[in-house]
Amino acid sequence: KKRKNLGGINNKLKKLLGILVLGLLWCNVGFAVSLESILEKANLYTVVINNSIEKPFIEDEYGGSGTGFLVDKKKGLIITNAHVSGHSPAFNEINFKNQEPIPAKQVYIDAELDLAILKIDPALIPAEAIEGKMECSFNYKQGANTVAFGHPYGRNFTITRGIISGIDYAKLAGFEAIQTDTPINPGNSGGPFIDIATGLIIGISSFGLEDTEGLNFALPSHHVCKVLSLFQKGKDPSPLNFNVLFASDDRLREHLLVSEVLDNNSQLKISDNIVEANGIKVTNPTALSTATRGNNKVELVVLRNGKKININTQLKTKGSLTKRRGLVLSNALISNKFSSNYSGISEQIFNSQKHLVVQSVEAGVASGKLRNRDIIMYVDGKKIKDLDDLYAYLNNKKQAEFFLRRASFFNDKIVFYDRYEKVKIEDLKFLEFDK
Repeated sequence: KKRKNLGGINNKLKKLLGILVLGLLWCNVGFAVSLESILEKANLYTVVINNSIEKPFIEDEYGGSGTGFLVDKKKGLIITNAHVSGHSPAFNEINFKNQEPIPAKQVYIDAELDLAILKIDPALIPAEAIEGKMECSFNYKQGANTVAFGHPYGRNFTITRGIISGIDYAKLAGFEAIQTDTPINPGNSGGPFIDIATGLIIGISSFGLEDTEGLNFALPSHHVCKVLSLFQKGKDPSPLNFNVLFASDDRLREHLLVSEVLDNNSQLKISDNIVEANGIKVTNPTALSTATRGNNKVELVVLRNGKKININTQLKTKGSLTKRRGLVLSNALISNKFSSNYSGISEQIFNSQKHLVVQSVEAGVASGKLRNRDIIMYVDGKKIKDLDDLYAYLNNKKQAEFFLRRASFFNDKIVFYDRYEKVKIEDLKFLEFDK
């Protein structure tokens, strides 16, 4: 009887195992079909981006490539990273899969999010192209299966796969980011980061840390959706300028403790901890920006000396980088930032007096005399901090003496030193984005 019973149990186990294996097979088939469908769509909305920059501002090189994706077929809008489109006036071209290049114009650049919107002629979009669908609610789960779609190292229209490792404010990036072990290689930047379970784009692949394994980051689409929606409505989607710097407590995951106030008229004070903006709880600068974009009037809840207080204020926007301009003299480009835009702490340390700064120098008259990140203290003994004033002063001059300050590092210390250079003035003109 025991043997018979064991045999009966074995038969039942075999049947159960058979059902389980069959179920797993069906799950795998469903998963494969689902992933296959996701990739079919990604091939139709993802684009290759290539650009060249004749005169780069301080954070750019002379060109590059990356990924983007179509989000508005009617208006011809492409989403990508700012470091892919360029923070400087650039000649951008995009390619849909197996299609000829299409010129693309930079219409919005957000250095805070490393985000850019490009515009192409809708008439040139292939008929089969579709819009990429973004997850606009903050619905991202740690451990979710994900893929990054793009063009790593020139391997166009390919995927890498992984999971969401975590979500936190990434100080290295300067924005709230999805951390993932999904490989994000050079060429993936600006491309769709997709949740396999839903097929929705949950982020923009942004960067991976060098000399690490599995430390890659994507900008959550929740923040992108707010920017895109405002832009489509014709509103300024750029972040508001709170004119403060923030300190972080990584253990508590709080990043909105005011560490310095840059505007004497601000209602905020050092040690204020911003906990709510326009009725939305916030814990980091990116969340604060997203909660307040599109409305200059802001209602804040702040912890001050252990008590909650309400602050109502009205702020200006930081504006799109497409509004920036520079002055070209000889073969050098000059503008008003020492470091990447919106990098408040760096700017305070290196250029607290808001002097004009050399952005880039091409081969020519100024080579060897002016260098990237030279701070212009005086021109012929005159303190000039405005591009229009500098143009007016140099317009009829053949030569000028520049007093320059430069930051260097020695034995892990920042060292400043001054020098002066006599520079011939040639080809004086403004550099701006196309209107």
